[in-house]
Amino acid sequence: MGKKNNISNNRITNRFLTSFYKKYRETILMNKNLLIAGIFGFIASAVIAEVYAIYSPSDVLTSTITVLVGFIIYKTAFVVLFHLDNKQKYTNRLTSEINFNILKQIIKKMIFAWSIFDIVNNLARGIILFELLLIGLKPFEAAILSSIAASSLSYLSINLISKRIKIFSSLKKKDTKM
Repeated sequence: MGKKNNISNNRITNRFLTSFYKKYRETILMNKNLLIAGIFGFIASAVIAEVYAIYSPSDVLTSTITVLVGFIIYKTAFVVLFHLDNKQKYTNRLTSEINFNILKQIIKKMIFAWSIFDIVNNLARGIILFELLLIGLKPFEAAILSSIAASSLSYLSINLISKRIKIFSSLKKKDTKM
């Protein structure tokens, strides 16, 4: 009897998870891409903070360079990952032609969401990093803590913005026409 209940519970859990994944697939993929790109940017920032602190006497300059390098690495990685996950939405499966109307719609909405994300992330990270360096934390530790704090705030903001501007919901309707 206990084994039968476990099988039944597993089926219910699997149905729930499958339903949840189908409903929030695009958001889950976007967050996965944000996380992976964020890890790349984080590693680059931590290394740059440590190395640049050796050669620069200025905490402001170290903070600025660290944030810029992390931003460039993160943004490049995110664009590549987002494209790989979403190219089927704006590419015809039979002819491989790009539907520029759908692509333009995606780009407009993502630029808006990214802008909010980037403003929150870079301002928070720069301010927190600078303050942590001022209180005497080592550059590597300061980079880690500021990245975690800023990432948390910016991930929250992009998920709220994505839901509000419905980045993915309008694409589902048009995706079926391809």
